[in-house]
Amino acid sequence: MIGVLLGLATGALFAAGSVLARVGQRHRPQDDGLMMTILVNVLVLGVIALTRVPPEWNTAGVVGLAAGGVLGSLMGRSANLRAVRYIGATRASAFMTGSPVAAAVTGWLILGEEIGLLDALGGLIVIVGLLALVRARSTPTSMLDGVAAPADARTVRVGFIVAAAAPVFFGLGFVVKKWGLLQYDDGVLGAMIGSITAFVVVVLVDTISGRMGRRLSENFASVPWWFVAAGVAMSGALIAQFTAFSYLEAWLVGVLQGTQGIFAMLLGWIFMRGEERIDGWVAASVLLVAGGVTVIGLQR
Repeated sequence: MIGVLLGLATGALFAAGSVLARVGQRHRPQDDGLMMTILVNVLVLGVIALTRVPPEWNTAGVVGLAAGGVLGSLMGRSANLRAVRYIGATRASAFMTGSPVAAAVTGWLILGEEIGLLDALGGLIVIVGLLALVRARSTPTSMLDGVAAPADARTVRVGFIVAAAAPVFFGLGFVVKKWGLLQYDDGVLGAMIGSITAFVVVVLVDTISGRMGRRLSENFASVPWWFVAAGVAMSGALIAQFTAFSYLEAWLVGVLQGTQGIFAMLLGWIFMRGEERIDGWVAASVLLVAGGVTVIGLQR
């Protein structure tokens, strides 16, 4: 049951991070918040890591944790934050229910994880919830110019594609991170290693592409405090996620993290009622997700 609670906490904290990032995007038309949120992850996790006694060094494990950070903290989060700008936090977060598919297949191939009947049933219900979300009739709002407005058909299509890519990266990242933890067993240090690697890659990519000057100006000349808050929430999510790996299979952590769509809808309704338009399909989606999680939790 501890693993289930940790998985749900992961979803809630990532949802909070997505909603906070969405608010921050109102003031930063050209910045999704990727660099600042990852930098905050490095700082927060680094401070906590100072209190930890590191396990015995294992090069393979550290490399695995670093690779998992690139897949999840960088590629997955980048796609998720871009989708938040295109189609809103609720829909972008609900797409994360697709991550268990990638995690289940990869976990079976790499870790030899087995999928029980009730686990599979619960996971299937959660995935069906994603299909209900895609059928949502209401028009998502985009934040392409820093102003919330109904998204046109092309923006919605692109947003759905980007949102669908995020759970693939996260799902692969779950398995790679768990494999790394099997070799180098410390959740906080594992999360920090992944965050540092992701930050280094972001800096290299922005430097090579010539965007670094703009990034420094956007993030340090005037600190984007909404993105800082999002980074703090995501730091807590990473700690909960890595700890959950000690109790549950990687794909189940992905299923539970997929509940961030429910939490994002609730937080979006509270803080951004003018943007997050909820219809019957969206409601059906989150109810299915909740039902699937309940099925999984009954046997834990």
